[in-house]
Amino acid sequence: MRTYECFEISVSDGIAHLQLARPKQANSLTQSFWVEFPEALEKLNRTGQVKAMVISAQGKVFCGGLDLNMFSSAKAFHAVKPVEREAMQATVEQMQYAITVLEKVRFPVIAAIQGVCLGAGFDLITACDICFATENAEFRIEETNVGMMADLGILQRLQRLIPAGIARYLALTGETLTAAEAYRLGLLTKVYLTPEQLLEHAFATAHRIAARPPIAITGIKRSMLYSRDHGVYESLDHTVLLQSAFLNGQDILTSIQARKSGEVAVFDHLLPLE
Repeated sequence: MRTYECFEISVSDGIAHLQLARPKQANSLTQSFWVEFPEALEKLNRTGQVKAMVISAQGKVFCGGLDLNMFSSAKAFHAVKPVEREAMQATVEQMQYAITVLEKVRFPVIAAIQGVCLGAGFDLITACDICFATENAEFRIEETNVGMMADLGILQRLQRLIPAGIARYLALTGETLTAAEAYRLGLLTKVYLTPEQLLEHAFATAHRIAARPPIAITGIKRSMLYSRDHGVYESLDHTVLLQSAFLNGQDILTSIQARKSGEVAVFDHLLPLE
């Protein structure tokens, strides 16, 4: 398995586990993250063998946002000339895609958040399909507090996950959102007392999803993401096309038989992508 600067990946029984792995640096995201992260997810996506993924972090902090060295060393943050501004645009687009890839992969992604989740880390979890957290988790659009506009997707995604007025308040003030409030608002699905309970339930959820037909699961993910950004009738038309392409009668029969017998159902993997 390839070694990455900011994270580690393992795969077992169709469940991928990506751990942010710079605990001494608050799991801050370095410049290499924005290239390595989408490459790693696309590689998992191409295999067709991954049925769900859990993203967690080592240490007490989930993610402290961008590594501060990026602000001083990355040329994009100090662009002056038009050609430098053009390069900056390409850099930001690459960083945006590194978050968006979480929505593009064919399998659901579950975020298991312990402790503080700031800036780019907050961007990251809003692109996941399900978010669990510990009671001490905190969320903050930190860009506001360091004198810039957030630009990696939090302004676009958060107002579709919680009431838009509260999303605007958080974006404009840089105020901290507690786990209790995030759960009340619907950003978090469940909240747990300890990191151990958090991971236990995150993986239990991943295994429950992995026990379903992969073709149905990827169809659900596609349909719900499309519906988020389109109207009801457009989304219904899109669902007709998906269902016409993906519906598998044998998967239905296998699911029903497994429920009756109590046995584990076996379904076809998604095909690998070239």
